[in-house]
Amino acid sequence: MAEKKERLSLDVIGTLEDAVEKNPLDYKKWSQLIEHVVAKDKEEQVRATFERYFSIFRFDARQWNNYVNFELNRGEFNNVEQIFAKCLPITDDVDLCRTYVSYVRRVNDVITGGEKARTTVSQAFDFAVNKVGTDVDSAELWKDYLDFFKSWTPSSSWEQQQKTDLIRRLYRRCLVIPVAKIESTWAEYTKWENEVSTPNSASKFIADLSTSYMEARSWNTEFKNATKGSLRRRTIPMSLQEDNNNVLSTQVELWFRWLELEKKNHLNLKEHDLRKRVEYVFRQATYTLPFVPEIWFRFSRYMMSDGEEANRARSIDLLSEAFKLNPSSFLIAFSLTELHEKDNSFEKATEVLRNLIGTLSKKYDALKEQLDTLNSEVKERALNSLEKQKNANDSDDEDMIDSGNSEVKLSESEALEILDLEAKVEDSSKSVTLAYINLMALSKRTQGIKEVRSVFKQRKNFEAIGYEFYVENALTEYYSDNKKIADRVFDLAMKTFSSNGGFLYAYLDYLILTNSSESIKVFFEMALTNLSQTLSEDQEAIQLSKGNILDQKKRTVRLKKNQNAMKRIIKRYIRFAYNYLDLDTVGALERRYLHLFPDDDELNLFKDRSRGTAVDAISKYDLCTEEKSDSDNEDDEDEVAAEQHKSKKRRRLSSPSDNYSPESATGTTSGTSIVGNGQIAGPQMGQPENQFGFVGTTIYGLLQVLPNAGYFGPPNEHIFNSAKLVELFSNLPDLPGDH
Repeated sequence: MAEKKERLSLDVIGTLEDAVEKNPLDYKKWSQLIEHVVAKDKEEQVRATFERYFSIFRFDARQWNNYVNFELNRGEFNNVEQIFAKCLPITDDVDLCRTYVSYVRRVNDVITGGEKARTTVSQAFDFAVNKVGTDVDSAELWKDYLDFFKSWTPSSSWEQQQKTDLIRRLYRRCLVIPVAKIESTWAEYTKWENEVSTPNSASKFIADLSTSYMEARSWNTEFKNATKGSLRRRTIPMSLQEDNNNVLSTQVELWFRWLELEKKNHLNLKEHDLRKRVEYVFRQATYTLPFVPEIWFRFSRYMMSDGEEANRARSIDLLSEAFKLNPSSFLIAFSLTELHEKDNSFEKATEVLRNLIGTLSKKYDALKEQLDTLNSEVKERALNSLEKQKNANDSDDEDMIDSGNSEVKLSESEALEILDLEAKVEDSSKSVTLAYINLMALSKRTQGIKEVRSVFKQRKNFEAIGYEFYVENALTEYYSDNKKIADRVFDLAMKTFSSNGGFLYAYLDYLILTNSSESIKVFFEMALTNLSQTLSEDQEAIQLSKGNILDQKKRTVRLKKNQNAMKRIIKRYIRFAYNYLDLDTVGALERRYLHLFPDDDELNLFKDRSRGTAVDAISKYDLCTEEKSDSDNEDDEDEVAAEQHKSKKRRRLSSPSDNYSPESATGTTSGTSIVGNGQIAGPQMGQPENQFGFVGTTIYGLLQVLPNAGYFGPPNEHIFNSAKLVELFSNLPDLPGDH
């Protein structure tokens, strides 16, 4: 495909055309394009632009109004009627309805058309108030209707009486609806009634209506209090992910307040009328907040609360429209898929999920391309800087510029920018993985295990598929009585995710589930060995790459994740052993855990394995706290850090005179930490090199080359004990070269 020629800077319309072609859901760019096209006044171009726009945003009454006025200004009444025929059935808007009535009055002159024209206009008004007359902003429409009747000059006494009856009936309709300016309408009514009726009759008519009017006025006050006078009715062209200033979230809250007020039914409406009114507000909310999936979801659920079978088709139509505007929404896609599935429309359900996967995959590709471009640009800048430095120093040392990333020095802002983009790429990958998982679950429910395997083969279409997809596929095979295939799926995933803490935890969970007792022990040791090796590599690399901010930050994040994963895996095995093995095994595992993570509180470890599923009794009744176990949080580093802080505080409070502490037992200080199987890591990033506590640089260097304790088997079989060696060194006098 040939690339498009670059637009001239003055070609505003062309630039906007390119923008909406690239992102058809860019509401702002569409609005700008329509404005410029209308101003240019090329009729066919204007019509084509409007038609393209309404194929996407068909609910937008403001632009329908603009389209109508464009044709009215040219006297194209046939086109106007065609537009009204398209828009009035699918959107409810006061201004659009007023435009419609205005058009009907324009082509039906009551002066020349007489009774027939008056009847036609009256029918148009009736259509309008029946459609949008309950809207809080419909006061002007009601006023137009009243003024239309008041402007009628009857030619006979019976026509005069008919006029009075029509106006009174209209007042009685509008004054029970809580519209804005209802007080002024009431004042007009009482004045009019006193003018056309005898005092006794006027008093009676006014009294009959006053109770309903007071209810409407009271509701109007509640509405103003609930929405704080800040409710917006124009389309807000953003999603919650783009809502940096909480403008959108505030509006969402106000709309839900309005809906809750409607559902309370303070107007004492009949069930049918109440549902009609609530649905009207829901529709208005979707017009204003089209990119908020929750609005569409709750509207759909409200529809079906009146009978799912009867309203499923309406809900499908509604969510299909929502999915066009929110093609990457999991909430809408999954809800729509379920409705199609209940309707036995399996192909349509599958199509929804495939469309979701397609949209999410494109987002991933765009982010990945952006990341690759950024990495290339940053690397090129850094290499150019090194080249200039080399030339300035007149150096021939070609090793100054490394072909890899290790010697490329980045600024902190550049490193943070890359890390932020990498996090977005990772999140995007997880999103696609989740969509594939749901497609696989749909296939299992509707077509069986054969189709599940077909979906599993499709994982190759997305190179960054997550381990979760393999885990879910294996469990699907297992629950379909295909344990051997499930085992093979886990073995296949192991080739890619052997050092991924989340996958290793899921694999351990699976082995426990399937009661593979011998495999559990072997896998447990292998998982800890793999994680320990990764931890050691990262810890060492952090010390050696002090000038590489990006590498340090990446490894620090991964280090914390893997430490947390190792904790979760050991705790999971401890809980298994506590429930189904023996206390000797539990004790050995706990000692091993505390040896690896001496800063963790043994009380929390004990509490975690004895908490059960019914209630965390120790936290709730003995400690008077409500805390999550580490098993509930895979990567919540902040929570883990907070838990460690609380653990240290409790130890100080519970045993202030006790000389024993995990730090003294292992011989570590704040400058060192155990990162895996008893291996000692160096100072944390940002600490001076020579601050190893009482362990000096020479001893630290010796410890670095000693074998890892994990190579000597489980803790109870360890011949080499690094903790005792550290304790020995701590009691020796100063060694030569130790300072």
